[in-house]
Amino acid sequence: MEKVEVWRGAHGDPEPLFGPLPGIRQGDTLAYEFRLPDSFVPWPGGTLLERVFVLLDLGVSMSMPAWRSTAGIDRVESGPTTWYVDLVHVSIAEKSITVRDLYADVLVPTDGRHQRLFDLDEFADAIETGQLDLATAVDGLRRWQRFLDRHLHATRDPSDKWTDFPPRRLRDLAALPSPLGPIVTAPG
Repeated sequence: MEKVEVWRGAHGDPEPLFGPLPGIRQGDTLAYEFRLPDSFVPWPGGTLLERVFVLLDLGVSMSMPAWRSTAGIDRVESGPTTWYVDLVHVSIAEKSITVRDLYADVLVPTDGRHQRLFDLDEFADAIETGQLDLATAVDGLRRWQRFLDRHLHATRDPSDKWTDFPPRRLRDLAALPSPLGPIVTAPG
């Protein structure tokens, strides 16, 4: 495991991005943390410290949100059951990793409910308006499909279980004590 700095933003955001955030890299997997602003409400007994995992080889980030949603995504009072997964573009430099959101998302419940894929319209709009170049879009869609095939559904037929979700390779990073480094609070 190695310590890295992480910078976070949306595709097309101007520099500087949000960061540096404390991160730990283990091979092709990254974990980083930041604190959500006080406008968020943490789960009972929880904090606003959000740990995000990134599958660097697939360009996919995911977290089990530290905050309670007012949209009814998680219907239990005890804590979250739904992972929020984003397609991202990853740039790696020595000891520094930049993660930029690429629009497409999927909610992955761990309580038996179906996944919910969304924001493909935003992905298409970004291509149409020239905010997202074709090469990056094509690469992103191919990586997204590899993620879906490897971690949610390995076969074409629906199954009652995820193939490998949450991915087994997150275990060591998930077991690390918080905080991973100096706590940085998100603006807003």
